Amino acid sequence: MKGAIFDLDGTLASTAKAHKIAWELSLKQLGFNSNIDMEYLLGKRAMDIALLLIEQAGINDPDLKNKMAKKLLEVKNSIFAPYIMKYAEPMPCAIELINKLKQNNVKILVVTSSLRITAIKVLEKIKINPDVLISSDDVIKGKPDPEPTLAALKKSSLDANDILFAVGDTIYDIISFSKAGIKTIYLTKGDIIVPIDENLLKEYHAIKIDSLCDIIKISNI
Repeated sequence: MKGAIFDLDGTLASTAKAHKIAWELSLKQLGFNSNIDMEYLLGKRAMDIALLLIEQAGINDPDLKNKMAKKLLEVKNSIFAPYIMKYAEPMPCAIELINKLKQNNVKILVVTSSLRITAIKVLEKIKINPDVLISSDDVIKGKPDPEPTLAALKKSSLDANDILFAVGDTIYDIISFSKAGIKTIYLTKGDIIVPIDENLLKEYHAIKIDSLCDIIKISNI
């Protein structure tokens, strides 16, 4: 049995607009400045994003910052679903690639920095049903640590050598995949294009692609 590993947000699904609206409305509900830079938040876990946003709002006391970050995340989770339903869409060739892999009995592993409840909503909206889903709820350390990728391998009963490829849209994805022993790694263009040091791509043996459509062509799936 073979497998393929996918990041979710910006890789399988276009979700940046939904996340941005939900975070900004949540900040506004709590009385904070609601203008955020999504590029700064790419690839980070939901709780880490909440902590960063609260810190940017000027709250530095550790206890108060943690309390407000938890509240911010609660608010965001409570209002997020309608924006996913309205704005989230599959990335180009995502459905086609997943279907082709499944037709060839390849396990689909999704490894995301999002909370499980959020990831499930996104996957339901884009109509992708992975064999394995690893979210930030399932690990102690998030990407770029290899723990999420290793957890996906363990849950799927696959070895790194069984993975045809892994694909993500941030350097955090690339490092996590590489440190977990994945050999074929693709960096795709996500919702938000962020310049990445070419030396890092070489260090982690990642191949830049324009979209998931390129994997279909490269892999001849």
